[in-house]
Amino acid sequence: MENAIGAGSRPSWRRGHGVWPWFALLVAIGVLRATNRYLVDVANSHPSLFAPKLIDELTGSLSFGVFLPALFLMLRRMPRTWLAHAGLFLALSVAQTSVMIVFRQIVFRAAGMPEFAYLPTRWRYLMEMPTQLFFYVVIVAGVWLFDRYREGQARELRAAQLESALSEARLDALRLQLNPHFLFNTLNAVSELMYERPRVADEMLSRIGELLRNTLSASSHEHSLAEEWRLVSLYTDIQRVRFGDELDVQVEANPSLDDLRIPFLLLQPLVENAIEHGGSGDGRRVRVDASREAGRLTVRVRDDGGGAIARPGHGIGLGNVGARLRHLYGEEAGVRLEPVVGGGSIVSVWLPARRWEAA
Repeated sequence: MENAIGAGSRPSWRRGHGVWPWFALLVAIGVLRATNRYLVDVANSHPSLFAPKLIDELTGSLSFGVFLPALFLMLRRMPRTWLAHAGLFLALSVAQTSVMIVFRQIVFRAAGMPEFAYLPTRWRYLMEMPTQLFFYVVIVAGVWLFDRYREGQARELRAAQLESALSEARLDALRLQLNPHFLFNTLNAVSELMYERPRVADEMLSRIGELLRNTLSASSHEHSLAEEWRLVSLYTDIQRVRFGDELDVQVEANPSLDDLRIPFLLLQPLVENAIEHGGSGDGRRVRVDASREAGRLTVRVRDDGGGAIARPGHGIGLGNVGARLRHLYGEEAGVRLEPVVGGGSIVSVWLPARRWEAA
């Protein structure tokens, strides 16, 4: 029988601090059985001495306890067959009864009651078997149930670890989807300026490099809102180089919210959508703000030039943001795109307001 628990999870009887609870249990069993025998005699109007019964039961339970470590070990290594169990039980019964008889001889003589000691006989061995069989079955069932419980725990742990790894892989895939999308758009903008405005293109490349260094150095899927504002600022600087005075981006950062956590680079695709698809000419106005209410952090990205219907291109950014929020926070987070009366659109992102603690 294979060890279902493993070397790192050995039962408590193999550790020093587990010996005394087992000893106390065996003593308790012996005392209870001796008390039961004594009360039966009293009820039958045949009162007898309590001490011999107590010695009988204590020597019986403690001699059985001597073999418990070997029994637990054999139950995990022997084949799971009736024949193997029958052989193990018979060996245990003979060994335990022999030790018990010797133990009783010593204790009764030491207690000055040699008349209660008895020599080994065939009937004595047979007489002890029913009690031994009961405890053997209880122990076998207990070991089996304990092993099934530990195996279930191990399966649940493996499933949780696998789910966590899968979730991390999905989040990484979403980030990999985000970065090339951002890089393609910005490099495409650089290519448009390279020949007509080479200095502007060079400045954009420098700022893109700084933003990418921050992106690639990130080791977590979350960071503080203050750090997210910094990355948004780097990105809008890149776009200001591209659009010049045509672009007006205002970020209303609330310092009291700076230590709240938010997914890494969550706002960049939303700001990009607002800039790229929310206006034209000199009408590219974007407003970003955050607020906290009832344990929820809400971030809004609004543009003034997109009209009542969002232009094509919002899908990739919104889909990516929504998927990341679902993986990280489940039903506690979400994203919504709504038209604004009078023109433009607003994207609202909400998530649990939890503090960021750097590792």
